[in-house]
Amino acid sequence: MLFKNFLAVCILTLTTFAQANDTPQKYVGTWTGAWHEGMTSGTLWLTFKPDGTGSILFTNLTKFGNVERPLTTIRFLGNRINFSANGEGVHDFVSHVFLIGENKLTGNADFDGSAVKYRLSKK
Repeated sequence: MLFKNFLAVCILTLTTFAQANDTPQKYVGTWTGAWHEGMTSGTLWLTFKPDGTGSILFTNLTKFGNVERPLTTIRFLGNRINFSANGEGVHDFVSHVFLIGENKLTGNADFDGSAVKYRLSKK
């Protein structure tokens, strides 16, 4: 009996971990909008794929680079997402974003000592 209970707990734990990496459906897709840091601004594209991966692309953020980069350490926490990405700067782009309504995200990030703010809509 003890072994069956232990086995049931293991199966439930593995199922939870397997599903924890999936992207909630409300976030899947490409989000785009404006970002700004001080007097500098541009366009940002943030993509979340169903398998829990994603990418980010900026225009006019020279310290980050102008190529699409994979997201790292993505965490979906209700209506909040925490993630980071490696750019060309010394430090990672570390961000948290909140879902507002059904198709708007507002976020803040720290990147190489600068505060980046952005608002995105789902395509």
